[in-house]
Amino acid sequence: RHAHVVTANSGPGQSRQSVTGQSVSRGWTPQQFQQAYNIPTTRSDGKPAGYGAKIAIIGVYSYSNLQYDLNQWTKKFGLRAVNLTIINQAGTVTNNRWSLASSLATQMVATASPGAVIYVILAKSESQADIRNAMQTAVTLAVNVIVVPFGADEDLSQDFGPPSFFYRPNSTTRDPLASNAVWIAASGSSSQPSFPATHSGVIAVGGTTLSSINPFVETAWADSGAGLSVVAEMPSYQMIPSVQALNTTAYRSVPDVAFSADPEHGAQIYSSVSGGMVVMGGTAVSSALFAGIVTAAVSSRKQLDKSLLTSVPGGQGVMLQNSLYQLLSSHGGPTHSTILNDVVDGVAGEGAYPAGPGYDIATGLGSLDAQAFIDYINAQP
Repeated sequence: RHAHVVTANSGPGQSRQSVTGQSVSRGWTPQQFQQAYNIPTTRSDGKPAGYGAKIAIIGVYSYSNLQYDLNQWTKKFGLRAVNLTIINQAGTVTNNRWSLASSLATQMVATASPGAVIYVILAKSESQADIRNAMQTAVTLAVNVIVVPFGADEDLSQDFGPPSFFYRPNSTTRDPLASNAVWIAASGSSSQPSFPATHSGVIAVGGTTLSSINPFVETAWADSGAGLSVVAEMPSYQMIPSVQALNTTAYRSVPDVAFSADPEHGAQIYSSVSGGMVVMGGTAVSSALFAGIVTAAVSSRKQLDKSLLTSVPGGQGVMLQNSLYQLLSSHGGPTHSTILNDVVDGVAGEGAYPAGPGYDIATGLGSLDAQAFIDYINAQP
């Protein structure tokens, strides 16, 4: 089995890239993403968002210009400098497709958490064993958030990750280190969502089309991965009437949340392998942006000396999926929530799943007002 980067628009059996390009004039700047999703750039004490929190981005293959690309991007948009800690497990082996994806992920995380300690762990290859090793490195570093902005096709024989940090359904064997982190992954690009996004201990992030910021207009993106797992049973946090009304199976539905991913209205990033500024889309964009927002939430809770966040059932800290899905009841549903942006139009999963009021399989809970989300998470015990 091989992991692969999640694509925006490739057909069955093709290699899937996380990103596709468009004219730079059609893409959103980091400041526009911050405006659209109300992403704070600083904490209440004036320190940069994400300060004191640690996030690991999983990539593949060596890329010597990764820090350079980030520097050029922050310089162009007048943002504070962000230093990466790069752990290269690939030696001198390079791949332009993966290099582009790594630049995209770092710049989207920096959009929401410029003050965080950002690790980029570059796996030796696309093999499952090497991807696992990179993930295990992230666990060993005791980071607060781990984002996997890509995925692999899910099948019945697939082991749900390394025994050291994931576990099969109904198993109680897991590494306690892993339960201290929030795992986030891209949902993919088809009606069969990708692994590890389908895992119950991972928050799956799908894609939307953010076509306007003022007024805010967001619809489901047709090429966003959405659908039902063929392996993972429905987790307890999805066993609520609003979810079960649409998912009548016994299996997990994906995604949980969704953010901008349509390359027609994508993210402006800097990539040396692409010759400079390009606009990219795909669920690599949305998953990395959400990971940055969650990292900012972790930082804010650290400031308050509160317990941290986890996505692992039975883990140590506030389980983030429970908090997210509780918004459906405690705040009267997404339509009336000040935290959730309800996505009510469009389709996802190659057109298989329509968006509608409240929870839907196309976009899950929808996107978030980041500041309202952070305030809500801060209020958790």
